[in-house]
Amino acid sequence: MIGELMRAPGTFGVFMLAVLIFGFAPGIVLAVIVRLIPDFDRRLELQAELYEVPRWERPFWVAQQFEVALRIGLAPRIEWMWGRYVWHRCSLESGLERHLAYPVSFEIPDDEDKAVIGPGDQVKLMWSVKRFPGERMWVTVTERKGDRLVGVLDNSPVFVYMDPGETVSFHIDDIIDCILEDEGILIEEEAA
Repeated sequence: MIGELMRAPGTFGVFMLAVLIFGFAPGIVLAVIVRLIPDFDRRLELQAELYEVPRWERPFWVAQQFEVALRIGLAPRIEWMWGRYVWHRCSLESGLERHLAYPVSFEIPDDEDKAVIGPGDQVKLMWSVKRFPGERMWVTVTERKGDRLVGVLDNSPVFVYMDPGETVSFHIDDIIDCILEDEGILIEEEAA
């Protein structure tokens, strides 16, 4: 019977199209779709569920999973990117400029403290945020090249669209406070 169907004109192409649509494509398309979902366990679960769905329903089931992936995976990412780069744009403010504008009420570390800041030390920086109040957050220094420093954000921001642990590049004049690694050790020894 199958042999007779395959010999009929045009049926081989239809057969190959059916194999593609109902056999090959759902698995490949789902593998691409699940990359949008942030939860790794949910990705594996969806890929395993595919083979429990009846073959004739798989293309429609995969289309439904695409909608889910857009809603729970892509939409929050787009919202976060929109917030970070368009709506809540933030920028580092210079501690030195703020100190020069308000020398009595806005203190910053002196040049001697700034000169010894290095990897392992913590510095406080301030960000201005468009449409919202700014934030002051701690950064652990990981690298120093002259007056340019690189560090890792230690706080969980409220208004600044950044993640804890994100890399921050800044200038020595941006620092508004610091905790030197050596000072922390001395304070602990004095308390004991």
